[in-house]
Amino acid sequence: MKRTLLYTLLLACALTGMRCTEGTTLPDVDDLGNLNYTSYWYYNYEALQTVNHETLGLGTAADFNPYAVAQRGDTLFVANIGTAGNSLILYSKKDKRPLTTIKTWQFNDAEKNFTSKINAIVATDERLYVAEQQSLIHVFSLPDMEYFSCIGNGAWSGPVFQAQAVTIRDSLIFARDKNGNVSVYKETDVTPDNYQKINRYKQAGPNEGSAGNNGFAAHYMEPDKDGRILLTAYENKTIRVLDPSLINDDFKNGTSIDIKESTWEIPFKPKTFATTAERTYVTGDNNAVNVYDPVKKEWVKTLKSVRGFAFSTPERVFAQNDSTLWVSDIRKQTLVQVGVFKGEIREYELVNKHVVKVRNAVTRNGETAKEFFVDLRTHEIIDPEEEE
Repeated sequence: MKRTLLYTLLLACALTGMRCTEGTTLPDVDDLGNLNYTSYWYYNYEALQTVNHETLGLGTAADFNPYAVAQRGDTLFVANIGTAGNSLILYSKKDKRPLTTIKTWQFNDAEKNFTSKINAIVATDERLYVAEQQSLIHVFSLPDMEYFSCIGNGAWSGPVFQAQAVTIRDSLIFARDKNGNVSVYKETDVTPDNYQKINRYKQAGPNEGSAGNNGFAAHYMEPDKDGRILLTAYENKTIRVLDPSLINDDFKNGTSIDIKESTWEIPFKPKTFATTAERTYVTGDNNAVNVYDPVKKEWVKTLKSVRGFAFSTPERVFAQNDSTLWVSDIRKQTLVQVGVFKGEIREYELVNKHVVKVRNAVTRNGETAKEFFVDLRTHEIIDPEEEE
């Protein structure tokens, strides 16, 4: 059965007052002759731009390899772990060009530099926290990017244990230690005079059975809308849910702050995630960007490629906003800006009650897409054989 959905129907909705909703009911005519039109749409993922060594004016492909990403306003902060040396690249999203690269800086009349891979970047209104693998969390002031202070002394036995993920909540700095503990520091302790002298305020223990990270897989942590902190646990195939409100002067070091009943079991080993209003995007050991629908509580898509770019090793994902992602592909040594769009379905054939074969779907730039299949329950493009 073939149905044609034209833009004129959208006008008809407004003129006749007929019902225009999303769902799985096909267009129909009621007893009065009015067309009950159901709107159909699908998610479309497209590479908007790619950032590589050529974009940045570097000599060879190996000179650039993107890792952690953060943003403040128009500026994207990108960790470069390529052969050009560990550095922090400031990139203009609007102008699509690098603004500057930070490899060295002056502090206390001495030249300092990044000594190892940058694992985490967190931007607040006034500071930029940059955690490198050599047990150091550097702090720059914003927006001038003047070097401000440092947490940790470079020794893994010191106050920072190879922090692999960092976030800020209620003026407290939370860092995921290599062994799965969560170290906590006070922002008020971070001053130039306390350079490499800042002690842990508290240290929470790992979740029960939590594994370490001897392979140095990427990890990520971020507060959610409910004030909790989400933290990937790669070896445990989970996303931990932490309660930061438990940290106070009376907190006993070594106590877990995990909300164990909320631990999110993952069907793969998760590395990093990006949360948006409608979807959560997670990278992992399956070398894909995995799409989760929090309303349906289902994994609805495994993105191995997007329009214009095929992923090889998408190590990290970062959400610029609800419709724009940045994906660090470390094997292709490319940072990819991915747009998430909703496309209109104009013509289709019903395959079963959940799946339609789509023809003449209009893409974002007005082109007509080739024939494909959409699951009306998830609005994702699918392989029909998976639905049989």
